[in-house]
Amino acid sequence: MSENVATIITLGRATRIELRQEGTEEALLDAGVKLVSDVCWCSITEPVFPPSARVLMTNSGKYAHYGPGLSGREVRFGSLVDCANTAVSGLAPIRAPVWISDRT
Repeated sequence: MSENVATIITLGRATRIELRQEGTEEALLDAGVKLVSDVCWCSITEPVFPPSARVLMTNSGKYAHYGPGLSGREVRFGSLVDCANTAVSGLAPIRAPVWISDRT
């Protein structure tokens, strides 16, 4: 994970148990990822995401819509792969995914 990127994953309790059993939870925590169980992104505020965060990356259409008003920050939307790549590189895609914007 990029040192300058706070990475937060919201997930259900059952999924977290599965991640724990397969060892993935420990790997994510060791990489600095914060795991938050059983909450909607729309209820997450500071200090769960850092006050220094200026841009949020999400694969949630709901949060992409409501996030700017709730967080006061720019929100970028993409796939789960886009989110993972952003966590690693610190660079979020500027444009919406092609599968959304290419509606002809």
